[in-house]
Amino acid sequence: MDKHRRTVIEVRADLHKQIRKLALLNDLRIYALANAIIEETLKDPEKTNALIKTLKRCSNNKLFCI
Repeated sequence: MDKHRRTVIEVRADLHKQIRKLALLNDLRIYALANAIIEETLKDPEKTNALIKTLKRCSNNKLFCI
């Protein structure tokens, strides 16, 4: 099984700017920082489930309800 997969996701401009700035300041690649952020979030099932519930509560087709 392939350990690495490439997936394209749409990120809000403000989030991209923050991640890019953090990556540049810490001499990291954007994808490495993004993977670390996602990994840390997924380590906490309660936080992840709460986030999913919040997103489900949003009306259909609203991308930025949080």
